[in-house]
Amino acid sequence: MPTNRGTPSFTDALQIFLLDAKSRRLSVHTIEWYEQRLGWVQIWLEEQGVEDVPSITANHIRQYLAEMDERGWKDWTVHAAARAIKTFLNFCVAEGWIDVSPMLRVKMSKIDEDILPALEPDQVRKLLQLAKCERDRAIILCLLDTGCRASEFISWTGADVDTSLGVVKVRGKGRKERHVYLGSMALKSLLRYFIERGRPAPQEAVWISLKGGEPLTYNGLRLMLSKLGKRAGVENSNPHSFRRTFALWALRSGMNIYELQRLMSHADIQVLRRYLALVEHDLAAAHKRNGPVDNILGKK
Repeated sequence: MPTNRGTPSFTDALQIFLLDAKSRRLSVHTIEWYEQRLGWVQIWLEEQGVEDVPSITANHIRQYLAEMDERGWKDWTVHAAARAIKTFLNFCVAEGWIDVSPMLRVKMSKIDEDILPALEPDQVRKLLQLAKCERDRAIILCLLDTGCRASEFISWTGADVDTSLGVVKVRGKGRKERHVYLGSMALKSLLRYFIERGRPAPQEAVWISLKGGEPLTYNGLRLMLSKLGKRAGVENSNPHSFRRTFALWALRSGMNIYELQRLMSHADIQVLRRYLALVEHDLAAAHKRNGPVDNILGKK
């Protein structure tokens, strides 16, 4: 199907969209996320004979998402695809290539709201025991003690880390800056890593690959944790599992949910309320075991 005059092909529109993302200084990981998911959409649309943006209909989107579901894709993957399409089409509206986004007539797919379980203390101890070097031990403890997103974590530089105070400045989504904190165990491990590799210069990456000394990438971090998890028999050993564990352990230790929201840089507190529900479940179970009336008066 020929492209309509005056409107870009999907390929050109996607290229402009990604350039705009780069100009707004979105993280490399975020840009790659959009590029991958919208690239899948592009391939599918071309198979349907759709090559330009105005030719995309609500039914195209519904059919694409339905086929993802039929192929057994996880609900959060289908939901992520819908979010990517929505953002891209809203950009096309802003650019004047289409008047209305067809996504307005498509209902977002539902996702399972169950939270995956956090890591257990014994699992973390096993990971630390089997870690091959100081870098890997420091990564485990610093991820767990700060709750950083993977993209934030691998972006630490020497200037960001104040080892005298145990404070790290991180740049989150939208390049918003905040501070996260290291307890004594994590800080001690980080200092041991610095002794092993040398303290990084102000603009130098804190986390580097073991081969070549290049800055650690997202894939490098993910792969290291995955391999370590397999050796330790720990499922879901990945960067987000550590962020999830940080949230749940912090709440179980008594941290205020609003303090946790600031540390994790969550715009919406609803996600953290789901973690809080798990903590409330812990308290209910504790009361059932140790409630004073049943356990004191109820015993004869």
